[in-house]
Parts: sequence; structure tokens; C-alpha cells
Amino acid sequence: MMRTAPQPNQWRLGASLCGGLTLTHYAAFSHCRSLAALKARIESETPHFPQWGIHVMMSQNASGELVIGDSHEYGLNPEPFDREDINDYILSYLKGFAQVPSWAIAEKWHGVYAKLPGKTEFIAQPESGVTIVNALSGAGMTLSFGLAETVIDSISNSNE
Repeated sequence: MMRTAPQPNQWRLGASLCGGLTLTHYAAFSHCRSLAALKARIESETPHFPQWGIHVMMSQNASGELVIGDSHEYGLNPEPFDREDINDYILSYLKGFAQVPSWAIAEKWHGVYAKLPGKTEFIAQPESGVTIVNALSGAGMTLSFGLAETVIDSISNSNE
């Protein structure tokens, strides 16, 4: 993941962007009849994208910074260090369909999180007054606010 410095002159991106690689990442697109052909083409032309789970998205926060990502490495012992070649793949692909005033990268990071195959979240109440919410399987930007509302409503209703 990367974040740019704030864009100059209050420039605004508008809607978040994602590239065609994203179609290969999220299960929501699995019903698309042409997905197998798309995956085969990507694998043949740019094998580093599926190798590193790269799909490219960009959104802008209230400070004017662009949040850019991302790649995925799965396993019990992923590398703790960012790889510049992967960040370069992401930026190169993004620059193929997006133009912004400044690509100056302010920060880079990667997240390590639990993934729960077949589910989007893990919710447990091990004892009264304690609720554990974890996972979201890489869909936190999309699902977190709705899930938070559902969990808070559930807690509130059980306390009545």
C-alpha cells in the first residue's frame, strides 16, 4: 500500500478507481463468463500480477492524499518487508489509466491480517460485555462501516 502527499491546489480525484486486475481478485466477479480468459491473458502477459496478488485501486482521503494499492502475499510466514518491485508494478499499471498532479509517495506500508476462508468476518462474544470482531478478509474499506453498524446494533439490542 502507498499514500501520496496531498495533491496540489485542492485537486480532487472524485470516485475511487480500480483497474481490470480487480476483476480477478474479488469473488463478486466470479460469475463473469469472460473471467477465465482475462485471468489467462494476465497470467501469460504479466505473470507478476497474479504471482503477487496485485490488483490496483486508488482513492482519496479528506486530506487530499491518494491511497494506492495493493498486492497480496498469503502464507504462514509472509515477508515483513515491502518490495519496491511490487510497488513499481502497481504504480506503473495505475499510471496506465490515471493521471494525477503529483505521484510523490509520502508513505508505504503493508498490512498483516487474519483471513477466514469462506467468510468475510469473525464475530465472537466470549463473555458478557466483550465482543471480538476481526478479519473482513481484505474487504475492510468496503465492509467495515456496515459491519460496525450491524455489530453495534446487535450489542445495543442485546443490552435492552
